[in-house]
This record gives sequence, structure tokens and C-alpha cells, in this order.
Amino acid sequence: MNSNITILKITPFGFVFELENDSCYFTSEYDIYINGVFHSRTDKNIVSVFSLKCDTEYEVLISDMLFTVKTLKPKFVINVKDYNATGDGKTCDTSAINLAIYTAPAGAVIYIPKGVYLVDQLLLKSNVDIYLEKGAVLAQNTNRAKLGILKGLQKNFDHTGAEINASWEGHPLDCYCSVIYGNNIENVHIYGAGTIDGNGDRGDFWINPKMKNKAFRPKNIFLVECNNIEISGIISKNSASWNIHPFYSDNIILRSLKVESIETSPNTDGINPESCKNVEIVGCHFSVGDDCIAIKAGKYYMSKTLLRPCENIRIHNCYMEKGHGGVVLGSEMSCGIKNVKVSQCLFNETDRGLRIKTRRGRGNHAVVDGIIFSNVTMQKVLHPIVVNMYYNCDPDGKSDYVRSKKAHIADEFTPSIKNITVSHVTATDVSGCAIFIYGLPESMVAGVRIEDSMFYFAKKRIAECPAMMDDFVPIENLGIYINNAIDITIKNIICEGIPEAFSLKNGSAEGDCPLIFS
Repeated sequence: MNSNITILKITPFGFVFELENDSCYFTSEYDIYINGVFHSRTDKNIVSVFSLKCDTEYEVLISDMLFTVKTLKPKFVINVKDYNATGDGKTCDTSAINLAIYTAPAGAVIYIPKGVYLVDQLLLKSNVDIYLEKGAVLAQNTNRAKLGILKGLQKNFDHTGAEINASWEGHPLDCYCSVIYGNNIENVHIYGAGTIDGNGDRGDFWINPKMKNKAFRPKNIFLVECNNIEISGIISKNSASWNIHPFYSDNIILRSLKVESIETSPNTDGINPESCKNVEIVGCHFSVGDDCIAIKAGKYYMSKTLLRPCENIRIHNCYMEKGHGGVVLGSEMSCGIKNVKVSQCLFNETDRGLRIKTRRGRGNHAVVDGIIFSNVTMQKVLHPIVVNMYYNCDPDGKSDYVRSKKAHIADEFTPSIKNITVSHVTATDVSGCAIFIYGLPESMVAGVRIEDSMFYFAKKRIAECPAMMDDFVPIENLGIYINNAIDITIKNIICEGIPEAFSLKNGSAEGDCPLIFS
């Protein structure tokens, strides 16, 4: 095994490590021995090892690599069963667990042992960690009457201002509280081999999901104005809507997670950082009903009231197994998205790979700038690269203002996309369009470089618009389509299995090495 080992995190109950190599998420199968005893077999580059003893040194052997890890000594370990939590899956354990969290001193670890803990919502406290033992499940109550409702905007005493507590699809709207909720919290690590189960498949949350009910559906984890939060090792499943939603938060690390929802479940995105700064998503496995990772920055109202871009996002060594999009930017992006780096990821059977979506009306702060997408493998992804400035979702997306292909005057409502680099992408069994870029005539997509990549097309192709937009006539055997784009460089691209695949309209592109079609 030609790899180096980096320890990403050490905790009182275990650690997370990474095999440093060039493979995307998976590597050759290998065994892990701890103190000479077989622990587990895996083929992942990033692995979490938990259920160890606190303040103990361990000898770890991986193939021929031997190293030592000493688990941390916590200040306090507080077992929720000492606070009358039952873990029987029937009794509501909300009060017991929240009491354990809120009476814990700084530096404590809340220990949740094996069992099913029925909860309405749990509230985080700064400087208090949560450890979920393997077999521990936090299951959200499906009885809406028992769930708390978060105010989207909490107005101050004389109604001259407000603080944001909740968000729904880019607006500060009321919604049900998540399974785990943090507001203005810092220095918290949620980790272990346990599960957070939103029970979205057991309640009525997915019946008429777009209907405006008393409040919008809860998430599994919702972080508002938080700082220095880490989540490691756990499983997030069956969320009633988005699984993990950091919102206006900084310094967020999400590692070695499994995020899963039923394939047909609505709006069950995996991880959606919104108007956040410094976010790392590493070694995570997604199989969801919507986008695996969706990077967002609010709608127009947010850009005028609380302007804050989503920036410095690193996505590394992740596996997007199912979902509408692998890594998606937008469409809520009115505060801007910049400096996003995606590397060493594997996409399998997602509808799209890299997807950027916006439209008129998002605003002139809605700038996507500085996207690097490299060393990525895609298998059976319908449309690997899609950039769309005519996104037509929601009622206003169907308006003449959004759908018009005539140039408008660029103004305060006009978004822009620029500086995208795609390199060393290998996509196989592509049944749709390899590269689809459609800008606005008044705001062309600018500065795109696609190089050193290979697209192998499936024998059976589909004729559909690769992007959600109106008035596009499907083109048979479409391979590369670019409209309203300037300063586009395409270099060393192989497209195998399609005839006459390249279409360029209304813009400029160059290739210092010819495109190869066969």
C-alpha cells in the first residue's frame, strides 16, 4: 500500500485517520489491527475508529505501517442514563439528555450509550461534546405536536431589529426544530459510531412536501451562527429535509460521515453549508434523495439584510453514490459563493456531477468565483458538468423575466459566474451531456478552463436538457454545449463514443490542444 497516514482527529474514544494517496474515496482493501488484535477491514481512504478507552495508548497496524495513538483524557464523561434517559425507543428522552447537556461543565463529553433515544430536539451547549456509542440512535419524534418551532426572525423588544434563528431555502422562515440544534454555539464535537435518525420515512413530512404547513420540515442537524464545530463518524439518515445545515457559521469540519436518505425522498440534501466560511467536508459517503452537497448563500432578501458569502469550502475524498447533484452551487446564492475546492471524489449514478445554478433576480452580489474541481471520477453520471443561469425552479423561475433569452440590462438583480477550473476528471457511461454551460447574454459565464479530462459516453443516450431551464430544444447525442460564455479554454479533452458533439454559441472558446472525438 503506497500511502502515508495522517491522523485527522484524536478524541477520548477513538480517532480518525486518512490514507494519503491519489485514489478517489476507495483504495485497496486493508485490515486494521489495534494492539495486535484484528479490529476491522475497510477499503476507504478516510476511516473513523471509535469504541476505544479514554486516556489510553494504542498500537495501530495498517498493512506494514505501525504507529501509536493515545486517546484523550476528558475532563468529564457524563452518561445520559444517569439523568434518566431510557434509550428504549418509546419513552421521550428529550428532557433527560438536554438536562445532561446543559448542566455539564465546560470540557465535558455527553456519553450516549447503545439504545434508541426518542427525542423532540436536542440543544447544543458551547464547550460540551457529544459522543454516540455504536448502536446509539437519536430518533426524532414524528408527532408534530411535540416538536418545537423555530422563529425564522426573532424580533427585538421594540421591533426595530431581529435575529435569525431558522431558514428555509434561502429565506429566514419558521420551521420545526432539528434533531440537534445549535445557535451561537462554539467549540463542540459530535462524534462516534452512532446514528441520528430523522424518521422522515415514518411521519407525514413527505406527504405534499411543498405545501405550506404550520412550519417547514425539520433537519437532522442545524447550526446557526456557530463557530468551531466538528462532526465525525456518525450516520445521519432519514432526515425530514436537509440532513446537515450549517448556516452563517464558521470553521466547520465534517468528516467520515455517512449521510443517507431514501432515493425518492424530497429535499433530503446531504450537507448544505449556507453563507459559511471555512468548511471542510472530508471522507463522507452520500446516498440521498436530492443533492449530496449543496453550497448556498441565501436569496435576494438575505443579500440586502445580512450579506455574507459562502467561502473557503473544501470537499475532499467523498463518495456521492446517489442524488440529483454531486456538488451543487446554488440556486440560493445571492450573497455569493467563492473559493470552493473539490478533489479526490467519486460520483456514482448522480444526475449531475458539478452543478452550478442561478438566475436573474438573485442579485449583483450573487457571484460564483473561484471553483476548482480536480481528480474526480464519475460513473453513470447523466450530465457531469452543468452551469445554468436560467434555473427555473420555484414559481418565479417560470416568469418571462427569468426565461427570456434576450439580453437584459445588467443591474442590481443580475448574477455572475466566473473562474472555474475543471481538470483530471474521468467520467464513464455518460448518457447525457458531458459539459453544458448556458450563461445570460448580459452576464456571460467567464473564465472557464476544462482540461486533461476524459468522457466516455454510454451506447444508449438520452435526449433531455441537462439543466432545469425553459425553452431549450434537446439535441441528439449532445456532448459539449456552450452558450453565452467567454474566455473558455478546453484543453486535452477526450470524448469517446459520440459524433459531432461540440456546440458553441454566443461567446469565445479556445483549445491549445484539439478536442478529440471518436
